[in-house]
Amino acid sequence: MTGAAAGVFYRVDRHGPPLPDGPVIVAANHPNSLVDPLLIFRCSERIVRPLARAPLFDRVFLGPVLRALGAIPVYRRQDDPDEMHRNEEMFRAAIDVLRGGGAVQIFPEGKSHSEARLAEFRTGAARIALQAEESADWRLGLSIVPVGITYSRKELARTAVTVRFAKAIRCTDLKEEYEEDPIAAAQKLTARIAKGIRRQTLNFDHHSDRTLVEVSEQLYVRQSRWVPWRRRERLGTRFPRLQRFAMGLDWIRRADPQEHRRLNDKLERYAALNAELRAGEGDVPPRYYFLPVAKYVLVRGALLVLGLPLAAAGLLLWTPVTRLPRFVVRRVRPEYEVTATIKLLTLLAGVFATWILVVFLGYLVGGTPVALATALLAPVCGFVAMLWVELAREVREDTSLFLRLQGRPDLRIHFAQARSELTEAFRRLEKRWKEERRVGSVQRKGDR
Repeated sequence: MTGAAAGVFYRVDRHGPPLPDGPVIVAANHPNSLVDPLLIFRCSERIVRPLARAPLFDRVFLGPVLRALGAIPVYRRQDDPDEMHRNEEMFRAAIDVLRGGGAVQIFPEGKSHSEARLAEFRTGAARIALQAEESADWRLGLSIVPVGITYSRKELARTAVTVRFAKAIRCTDLKEEYEEDPIAAAQKLTARIAKGIRRQTLNFDHHSDRTLVEVSEQLYVRQSRWVPWRRRERLGTRFPRLQRFAMGLDWIRRADPQEHRRLNDKLERYAALNAELRAGEGDVPPRYYFLPVAKYVLVRGALLVLGLPLAAAGLLLWTPVTRLPRFVVRRVRPEYEVTATIKLLTLLAGVFATWILVVFLGYLVGGTPVALATALLAPVCGFVAMLWVELAREVREDTSLFLRLQGRPDLRIHFAQARSELTEAFRRLEKRWKEERRVGSVQRKGDR
């Protein structure tokens, strides 16, 4: 249920192969406290028991959820040095799950954080994997699946998140090395896990770099006519392009700092102008055509009109509940890292309590038939209201931009010129990047 709630709280898309059968360690990055294991739970085809910091089990909201997920407590030095010896219990519990053919999820960074790139990896996941294989005489067949979780804005409800599952890696080839030097073997396996997670995440030197990468990718795909104007793509669909742009930005910063500064200045000006017009992800079209505009008005207008009755009922019933998380966060003032977790759990509690109350009132009014109808219609109306509000917000943004651009061909021309210049710069730099990588590859082959 909590996994499903996380899937409604955010707009989630999953990518990658399904989890393999047998014992599995899911190793993921950790940007969003308890929400991360809930999303893995939501996107997995199996029950995946998380490892979590021991103090969280004593929290009023978090403790019951962790126990319901079958979480295994981890005792960290920074939480309580006197409890460190109990990590032997954690290792035994995790290994028992794996030897029973189960799955556990581990966050090798060892903490939830909001840094622009992955934190330093701990060796705990690798040590559990190696010890589990050793305990089964290296015949366990353990799979380690790197997972990357990327949020659009993790603190806000209904923003995009992509959960990317990589191909499983193994560790039985490290048997001899582990028998000779367990520490070196754990470090080697940790490096493999880190590489796998890095390939499924976006990593930057600075938070501002992500904004520039998103703006770059957004204008490039539309200028290249890969994506229609004003279409909002899913984060998972954009991810490979965003990752490539991030790699390119990092390369140009190192290879040619002056060119990087010039490109950076142009992108910042373009992003500022885009934000001033409140164009959003769809950017500013070079022009509007009658037939696409007419189709847009008819389709979305019909959806808004047809969905209005159920949406109105849902808004009337559920709006007070959706305001509750904001009220609780203002009163509790949690750390930024757990803000989304508190919001999600508060919303889940509010929805459940409201649903029980509405069903009870339905029973009082009309008995069992009305109670059953209310039990079904209340969540349906809420779901329709959520989609209706998102569509209405999108239509309002598109309509507002359309009206602001009327009579302003100079603005559209200015945007078109800026996009053309930036796109040409991207293509020139991409050609240079490919050539440099080709030369580097030839040199490495020659060195061999």
